[in-house]
Amino acid sequence: MSRLPRNYTNTPFFHVITQGIEKSYIFENAEDIKYYVKIMYKIKEEHDINIIAYCIMNNHTHMLAETKSIEQLSKYMQRINTTYGKYYNKKYSRVGYVFRDRYKAEGIYSEKHLYNCIKYIYNNPVKAGICNKPEEYPYSNYKMMKTKLEEKYKSIINYENNKEKYVFIDVDEKNNVICNEILEKYLKENSTDLKTIKQSKEMLKQLILFFKDENKISLRKIAEEIEISRETVRKIYNQQKNNY
Repeated sequence: MSRLPRNYTNTPFFHVITQGIEKSYIFENAEDIKYYVKIMYKIKEEHDINIIAYCIMNNHTHMLAETKSIEQLSKYMQRINTTYGKYYNKKYSRVGYVFRDRYKAEGIYSEKHLYNCIKYIYNNPVKAGICNKPEEYPYSNYKMMKTKLEEKYKSIINYENNKEKYVFIDVDEKNNVICNEILEKYLKENSTDLKTIKQSKEMLKQLILFFKDENKISLRKIAEEIEISRETVRKIYNQQKNNY
């Protein structure tokens, strides 16, 4: 079931995030991304969804959506991910879940929060080192929406001259992003993947220590990020610390 944002009835704006299961790629090439975007736009009118901003990365997606009903947003995202999941499994001759969760949604509760969310979404590939400017990334609607957005969100679209940090992003959302970045960095530096690590007790110990001791991440957030129980994380961490 999707994770509903706190006080969701108080806002029509939502930052919606989907991730590949085990942080795996869910888009192998441009054709896959274009198919996902096609679904997004094809059914949005049926659910009365307004897509303000989006950015599609290889293993996750970001979308800022406006809706009058959280129930319609839920149905909309379920249709997108179900349709794409069937397409992906058929194309690559696989079975099972494609997405980590149905989706996650964080409510936007202030104007500045809204501006920062737009800025954050478009800046995703820049932070990942894929490009130098958001307009260089082909899999977002930055170019298409820039003219419409820059009048209303001028100070945000012109982000190069705006040094403001993302201080209005929800704390849980910000922590999720930080944990995701830490994990991706660790996997890249060790040339491995999360599935392989979870099959090795020793590798799992090292990852948990990397999160906890080197990056000061709580055991609760570690458990959420690597998708194992908090009790298992606690036992592994305590056993390892007791060995010293």
